[in-house]
Amino acid sequence: MTRILLVNPPSPEALGSPLLGQQYVAAGLLAKDCEVRVFDAAARCRRAGTAGIVADAEEFRPDVAAFGLFTRWVWHAYEAARALRGKVPWLIAGGPHATARPDEVLDQGFDVALVGEAERSAACFVDFLEGRCGLESIEGAHFVGGSGPPPRVLEDLDLLPEALDALTLYNSRWYDPSSPAVAAGGILSSRGCPGHCTFCANYVTGRKFRFRSAGKVVAELNRLHALTGATFVPFWDDALTANPARLLRLCRAIEDGVRFPLGWSAITRANMVTPALLAAMKRAGCLAIDFGVESGDDRVLRLIRKGISTAQVEHALGWAKECGLRTTCNFMLGFPQETPAALENTRRFMERIAPLTDSFSTLGVVVPFPATPIYDDFHEQYGFTNWWLQERYSRYTTPPSIENFEAFRRFYIDDANLDLDFFRYSGEMRALIHECLRYKAEHNLENYGWANYLRGASHSIETASDGDRLGSS
Repeated sequence: MTRILLVNPPSPEALGSPLLGQQYVAAGLLAKDCEVRVFDAAARCRRAGTAGIVADAEEFRPDVAAFGLFTRWVWHAYEAARALRGKVPWLIAGGPHATARPDEVLDQGFDVALVGEAERSAACFVDFLEGRCGLESIEGAHFVGGSGPPPRVLEDLDLLPEALDALTLYNSRWYDPSSPAVAAGGILSSRGCPGHCTFCANYVTGRKFRFRSAGKVVAELNRLHALTGATFVPFWDDALTANPARLLRLCRAIEDGVRFPLGWSAITRANMVTPALLAAMKRAGCLAIDFGVESGDDRVLRLIRKGISTAQVEHALGWAKECGLRTTCNFMLGFPQETPAALENTRRFMERIAPLTDSFSTLGVVVPFPATPIYDDFHEQYGFTNWWLQERYSRYTTPPSIENFEAFRRFYIDDANLDLDFFRYSGEMRALIHECLRYKAEHNLENYGWANYLRGASHSIETASDGDRLGSS
């Protein structure tokens, strides 16, 4: 029996639930009768470093250590892989960064990089280890001296084992010591997004929209509730509403087949909704919808190939609020084509849509990911080629406790990515970006009641200080 250690590498960003992508790969390996162990070094209450991964590998003695790589934190993953070199027969990597930079992954010490959706290629790698195929026959496999055929997208998603099949590999104490069950990380009912945004690093699932059958999704929702007790489930589809007829079928199936009081959220684009579609989603239990807006300047939206207009955003938000849905708008700030005038337009647009927006995305300064047009077109000009290989780009400030009201407020307003300064912003641009960040944060703090909490905490401390001074006089 092949023994596989699946590693989510160390990351400064703490996770409150398992990664769905890793769960899908683990489920596929369990279906191949592998012995699988997971080491989630980014789990909120585990926070293990390289030494923890090495110790676990030496105890488990796997045939393969398989890493999922994300560009932002790949520096940490490469450090862990170097420490494992020679201690594990095979080091393989998949995920977004392995798909974008397979040759780099090999140069950093991995034996194999798996490009694209890894459920099928990881299972085929097991066939290779057990002598049933050659390495060069595995779709999407890159290795020193060669590669397999290009990967094909997984057309029939219903054929995949469910992510929930791997839930027992995770320990609830890694994420929340007080919880008897692993937190529900959400659900994927489709893959792929038909958009062509210049900043989007969606190279694993690609541009072709594919979806699971309504019956499969409903069965998984019922199973998720039975296993975890969850009654709110986020849908992590990149573009849930891309196929309206399919989504209407799914909404009807949820209404008819879900056996618990379900609430759910969705992510989509402003040009992919209608009043009728949003109303159907609301009837099926949708509570909130997250729109990718990115900019309040129509020229910038055209340059980044977002495929929407500010007018469409306003219409979509109005329809969503009429249906009783909560709304979130994601904005990105600091595109290289952006001007001070464009940022002023974005700031004014935020003000215009604020009555229709329950929250804006936090943070949001543009990060140029590899294999995206925004990276390819500008990395030489601005000198950030292969930025992810430098340790300073992999740092992350952990959010402070809300009890530390001023630190919490400052964290909520600032974005450390602005200090990375990928596009060498002028003083005027930095000030305008920060003003947009401040507006978003204060809108959120006010809407969610945190502003009153912070003001109250400040008043309590000031009052206590006054009392101390009076008592000592």
